[in-house]
Amino acid sequence: KTKGTRFDDSGLVKIYLWNPSNNLYSVLSTITPPTDSASQNFGFSHKICEPGLNSVRTTPAKYLFVGAPGLADGDQTEEGRVYMYEWGIGADGSTYDSWTQNLTISSNEPATGKRFGHAIAANDNGDILAVSSLAPGNAGKVEIFIRTSQGNDGSTQNSFALAQTLTGVSSDGSSLNTAFGESIAMSKDGTTLIIGAPGVDDGSTGQIDGGAVYYYKWNADGSTNTYTLQQTIKAPETQNNMKFGTTIDINQSGNRVVIGSERFATFRE
Repeated sequence: KTKGTRFDDSGLVKIYLWNPSNNLYSVLSTITPPTDSASQNFGFSHKICEPGLNSVRTTPAKYLFVGAPGLADGDQTEEGRVYMYEWGIGADGSTYDSWTQNLTISSNEPATGKRFGHAIAANDNGDILAVSSLAPGNAGKVEIFIRTSQGNDGSTQNSFALAQTLTGVSSDGSSLNTAFGESIAMSKDGTTLIIGAPGVDDGSTGQIDGGAVYYYKWNADGSTNTYTLQQTIKAPETQNNMKFGTTIDINQSGNRVVIGSERFATFRE
């Protein structure tokens, strides 16, 4: 890489640290993409995981996932990747201040234009990871990965295995344009997963792009470590193009959900 070279739209992530003495945030570090290429959109999505109820700066078990949905692999443009980082001691040998990249996660079905890494959700332990792929004009899908190392085997390298793939299908059986995976949220323990699909049409009412949100439960039958659909939350209004499910969030215990609808028209009285 030539000194001073700038890769357009490559992206970065800024890490800020809270200072209790002045009640302000200050920049701790900058994370740049592990590879040098333009338009990879590194930082388009991200998620920090901190296991335990009393995690502090010196608690070592912290994980950071960063999505780069625009990353190309050879001739396959916008295939996408997710990078895993682990919190640890920095250059001075004593201060916890560094995120070190130790794993690259790819889609189980890589393809041109897939944009794997569009959205990311994970539980606090960092051992259940949900990653969406959302290409323009496609239904979208969410791949569920389970961490298979460093939990109890004493290994120093992390690894993940695909557990299942969730896809968006509309009421008429079509899989196009539902935008399934536009947004994802997961409860603290990972037992509740919420997925937004703002492009869903309602065939029963004729509503176009009204949107829907799907609630999944982990291990609902007590024997299979996968997610099972429990409820479909439809748009609360009949307006076309309201895009219900554009953004979502969930509280730690998973019993309250907030859902955004970016195109809803609000009428003034």
